[in-house]
Amino acid sequence: MCLSHYYCIYSRVNYNEPWFRDIKEHFRGWPNQDLKPPLILTYMCQCGFYIYSIAALLTWGTRRKDFSVMMSHHVVTVILIAYSYMARFFRIGAVTLALHDASDVFLEAAKVFKYYENELGASVCFGLFAISWFTLRLKHTICSWTSDLDTCYTRIVFHMIQRMTTSQKMMLKFFNVSLAKLLLI
Repeated sequence: MCLSHYYCIYSRVNYNEPWFRDIKEHFRGWPNQDLKPPLILTYMCQCGFYIYSIAALLTWGTRRKDFSVMMSHHVVTVILIAYSYMARFFRIGAVTLALHDASDVFLEAAKVFKYYENELGASVCFGLFAISWFTLRLKHTICSWTSDLDTCYTRIVFHMIQRMTTSQKMMLKFFNVSLAKLLLI
């Protein structure tokens, strides 16, 4: 419930921003986009939540079958949030966090039903999770990007790489190699 309550707050705070609903505004003015206090709060709370989740899994949590999957999910999420912040992708980062967190509520509910051996509740919630995951993560994010912003995204990535320092390029290379290794495992 904490996650869904927080999701409602930070979505409401950022929802009134013109870039929150308009895909073409995500990168306008990049890399010199304004970092307003609600956006800083979004990043701080999200990163704090996932760092806390790592600590809770390591110290308090019961080691369940999905421990390694959850741990890797939380670690990768912290890395992605930090990278998004350092690369100054504030707007698209906030929108991505909102889209991804919305479906997590159904997944957590399905896990609770499963722990209490309520198969019907777990199946219903997992079905809702699958629908919301497909709709929010795949259809909304990927389909809208490929149809509307292919050339814009390519231009921004090219401009970003040109302006990077050597250490930032090394970090990007490390990130890409690590992501490739994760995908190949």
